[in-house]
Amino acid sequence: MSEQTQYLVILASGQRFGPADLDTIAQWAREGRVPREAVLQAADPASTPRSVLAVPMLAAIIGAPPTVAGPVVAPEDGAISALIPYKNGAALAAYYIGVVALIPVLGLLAAPFAIGFGIVGIRAYTRDPRRKGIVHAWTGIALGVVSFAIVAMILLMVIPNLK
Repeated sequence: MSEQTQYLVILASGQRFGPADLDTIAQWAREGRVPREAVLQAADPASTPRSVLAVPMLAAIIGAPPTVAGPVVAPEDGAISALIPYKNGAALAAYYIGVVALIPVLGLLAAPFAIGFGIVGIRAYTRDPRRKGIVHAWTGIALGVVSFAIVAMILLMVIPNLK
């Protein structure tokens, strides 16, 4: 078929569109206006109609899967947000303060803050799991409890012996 030839598009209902050249009919197909059941006939009444799927250019357009724009989804943070939960500052603070609480003198002061930030971090994670940081929050709580207990035991052993 020559691209200069004019064609009619005939739908299954008998409705006719055209005459139009093959490029225009291809544009109609891209717009979804040419169904796969339609036939194509040269504008010359003596020509034989044939399926639009018999024309390679139209078959490629009509036979292609639909292209509908989907929702725009933000990419996942990946593994980095699991290692450093930057969206859950309380959990991250609990972790670092819990590590600082392991220092004997600072443990008594820092441990309650590690526990408190850990609880806040767990609540933040519970409200929105995409914030990550549940492990950091629990680690901060555990380090805070352990360091507070160790410092308290040391003080309980040292204070009676101060006499």
